[in-house]
Amino acid sequence: MPKAILFDWDDTLAHTRPAVVESMEYVLGKYGKEPWDITKTKYRDTKKSLKENFPNFFADEAAAAYQDYLNYYTLHGYNKVVPLEEAFNFLQVCNDKKIDIFIISNKEKSLLLKEVSFCFPNIEFTKILGNGDALKNKPEPDPVFTALKDVNYKIDKNNVWLIGDTKQDTECAYSAGVQPILLGKGKFMEDNYIKDKKDSLLVFNNFTEITDYLIGILNNGSN
Repeated sequence: MPKAILFDWDDTLAHTRPAVVESMEYVLGKYGKEPWDITKTKYRDTKKSLKENFPNFFADEAAAAYQDYLNYYTLHGYNKVVPLEEAFNFLQVCNDKKIDIFIISNKEKSLLLKEVSFCFPNIEFTKILGNGDALKNKPEPDPVFTALKDVNYKIDKNNVWLIGDTKQDTECAYSAGVQPILLGKGKFMEDNYIKDKKDSLLVFNNFTEITDYLIGILNNGSN
């Protein structure tokens, strides 16, 4: 049984893509750049957070463009963010069973905290980490160890799960030595990535499946 479960945020616990895309389209248009679908394909480094990619998108105007992004997102983005289906039920099971739950996201902390409060006001998270809270962001393992620095159990795949929807999340889990759980089909993954990792990677289509899996473990009283 896991003692701690760490979650990515964007498109793992909450549907945030509409808010992100609209905000990016706005700021790209303001600075005369190509639309988001083109920009992310041509210039995005998928090993870095969105903020860390702004120099790739905007060069010397990156700092100003990122502030414009934050301002627009704050004004227009939040009403488009909703919890992922059945995520609340899974989190509630974790709270009821005294499993510590954490969020480790590469998202700007101010945006993250507001979205978490809006989507899951009645869920108790042990700790919430955003962009820059650890020395390095995912896919490096630093966010895992920063989140769990005060625990009194071994940080390994038996005690700790990491649930996410991208290769950043699974690679972070592998680097930290915890159990990677992929939600959905995986973003930014090569065609054979999931197949090659099948012996160590747990893959679920949705939170209903993950909840059933966790409850089965709890009922059996084993890892």
